Amino acid sequence: MSPEGIRIDGVVRDVRLLELEERKPSEALLELALERGRARGVDEGRQAARDEMLELFERAVQGLEAEREEALAALSRTSIELAIQIARHLLRREVRAENYDLEKLVRQTLEEASVGRGPCVVHLNPVDHARLAGVRFRTGTTVQADDGVSRGDVHVETSLGLMVRETLGTLDAIEKRLLEEHP
Repeated sequence: MSPEGIRIDGVVRDVRLLELEERKPSEALLELALERGRARGVDEGRQAARDEMLELFERAVQGLEAEREEALAALSRTSIELAIQIARHLLRREVRAENYDLEKLVRQTLEEASVGRGPCVVHLNPVDHARLAGVRFRTGTTVQADDGVSRGDVHVETSLGLMVRETLGTLDAIEKRLLEEHP
């Protein structure tokens, strides 16, 4: 074929001289096309494998992130529960050792009951009742021993209702609020 017979319509990207040996030029061109096709197929296969690996990696990262969030939530919940259990233990020990200002607790509870000088009955555990045997409170206030009241707790019965101050109950309320804030 003469050089005038070669027509190029696009940009030439790859030019090689082919050894024609005994093959026909069309066979050499076919082999070149196959070689290029294989190379393109390998490149596309590698890219597809990279894309698949990237997708698998992203899913794995998302799974790990979800597990991390769950672990943090569980850790937060466990920490709250542990702290409350420690506080309960310490509080029970302090109550058994009578390391609390019972008179102050009773006076604060009476004040919070908001009955002024109105009559009321203060219910205390029998041990706590004995501790306050010589203490005088405002007129109209009666202090009674009550087996249904735990040590360190104060129940004030008024015409408006019952005011309850429970030492361990306070921890229950704190625990509930903390667990609601940190689910």
